[in-house]
Amino acid sequence: MFTWFFQRMLDKFEREWNYDVGYMRSILAEGGPEALIPMNGLTKMQKYRRDVPADVYYTAALLATRHGDCGPCLQLGVKMAQREGVPSETLRAILDGDREAMSDSVRVAYDFTRAVLTRDGWDGAAREELRKRYGPRAIISLSYAIALGGFYPAFKYALGAAHACHKIRIGDLEVIPQPV
Repeated sequence: MFTWFFQRMLDKFEREWNYDVGYMRSILAEGGPEALIPMNGLTKMQKYRRDVPADVYYTAALLATRHGDCGPCLQLGVKMAQREGVPSETLRAILDGDREAMSDSVRVAYDFTRAVLTRDGWDGAAREELRKRYGPRAIISLSYAIALGGFYPAFKYALGAAHACHKIRIGDLEVIPQPV
């Protein structure tokens, strides 16, 4: 019964997002439903977005995903950001690393996320600026976004299901994501 339930969930996700969930189908086939149950916890973390605007949240999520992958996971994140209303120009700026084209709030989130990912010690001032603007729950939200943005690419790579980098479609344009 649980297998049927998970198959339905995967079918729905695949249709809704036009995203290949073959690696999750393999997990279900090889590990059974109990191997997919932990993914529900990740989904709950992903849904925690408090006190932070969508463009700021997706800056962190997309940059973290780009750090680990520039293929299907990143494309999925772009689709999710678009559905949340993040403008195409903002998404292009994030993926191009074009700080000049970013709004001030997106630029602060971009700098914060880059500093966290590279562990270069420059995250403190950006974190405090984000905390001042949006509050402590925003920092928790961004922390989840950064951690989970890197999880799925690493998980898929460990399973042997990672894909090579490719251009990311944003509306009618294709963007080659710049390294973090």
